[in-house]
Amino acid sequence: MNIFIRKTEDRSKPNRRDFLLRTGCASMGITSLVNTISQFKLVGSAAAQSAGDDYKALVCVFLNGGCDSNNMLIPAGGASAARADYQSARGVIGIPDAQFDYTPAANNGYFDGSSNNNTSAVSTRIAPLNGSASGSQYDPANRSNYTQNNFALHPGAYPLKGLFDSEDLAFIANIGTLVGTQQITRANFNTLPASTKPPQLFSHSDQQVQWQSSLPDKPFSQGWGGRIAEIVAGMNSGDLGVSVSIAGANSFQIGVTEQPYFMNTSGSVSSLTGFSGGSPSTAYGSALRNTALNPNYLGGATPANKYNPLASITGLTGGDPLSGTNYQNTSAGWRLRALEQILAASHDSLFDETYVNVPRSARNTEGLVGNALAQTAAPNPTLDQHWTNWFPPGFGVTDLGNQLRIVARMIAGRSVLSNKRQIFFVQIGGWDTHVSQIPNPTAQNQGYYNLMNNLSRSIRAFADCMKAIGMWDKVMMFTASDFNRTFTPNRSDATGGSDHAWGGTSLIAGGEVKGGRIYGRFPDLTVNGGIDCTGNRGRWIPSTSVDQKGALIGKWFGLTDAQVTQVFPNFTRFQPDLSGSTLTARNLDVIDFSV
Repeated sequence: MNIFIRKTEDRSKPNRRDFLLRTGCASMGITSLVNTISQFKLVGSAAAQSAGDDYKALVCVFLNGGCDSNNMLIPAGGASAARADYQSARGVIGIPDAQFDYTPAANNGYFDGSSNNNTSAVSTRIAPLNGSASGSQYDPANRSNYTQNNFALHPGAYPLKGLFDSEDLAFIANIGTLVGTQQITRANFNTLPASTKPPQLFSHSDQQVQWQSSLPDKPFSQGWGGRIAEIVAGMNSGDLGVSVSIAGANSFQIGVTEQPYFMNTSGSVSSLTGFSGGSPSTAYGSALRNTALNPNYLGGATPANKYNPLASITGLTGGDPLSGTNYQNTSAGWRLRALEQILAASHDSLFDETYVNVPRSARNTEGLVGNALAQTAAPNPTLDQHWTNWFPPGFGVTDLGNQLRIVARMIAGRSVLSNKRQIFFVQIGGWDTHVSQIPNPTAQNQGYYNLMNNLSRSIRAFADCMKAIGMWDKVMMFTASDFNRTFTPNRSDATGGSDHAWGGTSLIAGGEVKGGRIYGRFPDLTVNGGIDCTGNRGRWIPSTSVDQKGALIGKWFGLTDAQVTQVFPNFTRFQPDLSGSTLTARNLDVIDFSV
């Protein structure tokens, strides 16, 4: 019922051992952190009493394998020192300045409001609104106006340029995992104790876990999405948990009592077999009178959206003995009634009770999810059109696009779920570009270009859909990745790629994001100097921590300042609070919290 689909195998993705380790650690993570979070759940329940119809959703887009974000947000123009550093060090994996202005290929056009495959000339050059803001660009005394506020997005990211220009999307520069007990510089990197630096800095599996837990100095027990879910769970009244993954196992959503529900990209939900029927055929159509209702296994008063499996029959002779129940007087109805009465029974044995909770939860959840998805079943022009717009004929909707379409359908069908808070996880792999990162600099369907094109179209289709249904202000979408990649290539020919590095650029988008800006501090691109942590490959020491970005997202999601520091216990190592003055001083005033 709860479908768990593994994505295409990638050595940078979690395997079975990783999944067992993560879920096992989560179930045994009974620490002071977990106990305190349990207390905060009471606060979340209280908040639900005054939340009204408030709904918010987080959407984590994980770029699995380590995205080379040096080629996501790029210094442009020929006059700045940053562009000169870029050109001298990127080599065969660099993007020539002329490619930021180009004409799309015949099957790679963009939606212009009417045509979904416009191939007129476009440009990915941007001018951030906060170019002169403190900290928005790297300005040491001897390198004033380093970037000259002249940037471009990767040529494949043209759909994101539209979101940036409309102030719906922003970038956070040079972000990464940090411990925060001591400032790290190039000069002290090799001599600092290991405890002051994230362990296994350039390891896929370790950095994925640390990004998704925000606690590099502690053994993994929960993801920061899971810790947030523990707090806000009391705001939800539905049977579906806070967290939903469309991309299989992940550390981000692991909690103690809150675990993710796994879905696939087809939107299909497995129900109990042998009970389908009706016209058209629906799950439980041959067994239930009202298939939109779910069973109430908890006893007590039965809510309006459920039915009582223990409802008594009206008589044994004549008429319809099941007329007072939700079961049809059919063989399927009697069989389903018998099964659900067993599930509704309580058990003296804790083991038996825990065991039966699994099918109870699965039965209720698949019913809820199925009903939510039914609100937007194909054909649904209002929703599907946005994917048609951004994935023209010949391009085809990608796996990431389909993942985000399922998220959009779940948000559109939120009223069925009775949840006020939802956390979604999607991912796209392939970013481990050690070889042939740009096999052909002019190709628009190969290597890194194809990855960025896919990412950008998927995000834009999702954003347009949320705007169309009036939910963009209720959504916060953000990217995360293992790490950035080396600024210098590992080869000098077309087979060249990049290797594992550290701090990089991530994006954040939503109706309440103060978009059109670059936040944090754009890195000094000096190889073998500046903030290159060691050697001469260009591995940037982050200037902003994962905790700082997560704290902003958590506050927007409804956490109090005290709850933010509970979810991110290392947060105050990087900044004292989330006050407006502090955020402005650090160029992290990313979200409009007044809305």
